[in-house]
Amino acid sequence: MNIRLLISIIAAFLLVSCGTLTQTATYDYKNLPISDVSDSISDQNFDDILKPYKNEIEEKLSEFIAKSNNGMASYRPESPLSNFLTDLILSSAKQYSIDNNLNIKPEIALFNHGGIRASVPKGEITIRNAYEIMPFENELVMVLLTGEQIISLADYIATRKGEGVAGITFGMMADKAIDIKVQGVKVDKNKQYWLVTNDYIANGGDGMKVLTWASERIDTGLKIRDVIIDGFTTMNENGKTIDAKTDGRIYYVE
Repeated sequence: MNIRLLISIIAAFLLVSCGTLTQTATYDYKNLPISDVSDSISDQNFDDILKPYKNEIEEKLSEFIAKSNNGMASYRPESPLSNFLTDLILSSAKQYSIDNNLNIKPEIALFNHGGIRASVPKGEITIRNAYEIMPFENELVMVLLTGEQIISLADYIATRKGEGVAGITFGMMADKAIDIKVQGVKVDKNKQYWLVTNDYIANGGDGMKVLTWASERIDTGLKIRDVIIDGFTTMNENGKTIDAKTDGRIYYVE
């Protein structure tokens, strides 16, 4: 656990829970640079205050939630980990739509390669692993795109040599996407498709400007990290181990 993050969390908790209302009369500030030297300074009294909270957090982060048959890393054009995560968020979006009577059917998922910050080890997976995979507070978002916009998105992904996708397949030739299929059917320029992703790239992050052209957008409020933890946990409760593989969702064409 990053000690600076831990301190921020605990400090906020202590401030909120102190129970005394006061009014600030004045304040002053100065920049205090953090370096390896300053960050290593220890205060025993402060350490004693932090210890029970730190121990509780460490215990929670070490909680076993799933088991993987193989280690999973993320790489382009596709990878076992990116495939697993996009399958997971697509499934979660479908369930969210059912639970909330939205009368829509998400068909495509997109998980940017840069948003996957760690690999999954072979064997036991803990909550810590989920936080390492997704250290950000990104949320699940669904956007409605035309087939023509899906083609533009696939072309952009081709220039990036691949991203994590589910529900869509295509080849890459000379930075262009070819033979684009959604749910096994050739993409229709005039049809509309619901795509699920994270709010960062739905807002145009990583150059995904095409996602900002969506005619409709649904912000689920679901944290991607929570979706990952729930997915791991559910598989384990159902007696399943994770065994994700590559399957040719995105491929190079000579």
